[in-house]
Amino acid sequence: MQKTLMQMNLQLHHVVSDIKGIRIIRGIVAGEGDLDMLASSRDVRCKASTEPIKAARNENDRPENNFALSLSRALYDFYQAKTLECDRHLEASLARSRHGH
Repeated sequence: MQKTLMQMNLQLHHVVSDIKGIRIIRGIVAGEGDLDMLASSRDVRCKASTEPIKAARNENDRPENNFALSLSRALYDFYQAKTLECDRHLEASLARSRHGH
């Protein structure tokens, strides 16, 4: 996602650390163009105000970049789901081992 965001000249990494900007990314993928709406959808743990986030959104919406960002976001969602599936499997295995099964 970071590479595509850089190609889009979307400098979120300067104001939003890690993946706290996933809601902003989801908004971009969904076609949201309202900078106030995008900035206000930031994660509650984000310390940056809406102004630098809005300033980081430098218009460069080429279809191939939006497509690449959409694929990256889908892969992120897939990996998150698989991580959750693994966590649940491990929790169930630990619970069984504690009960001697």
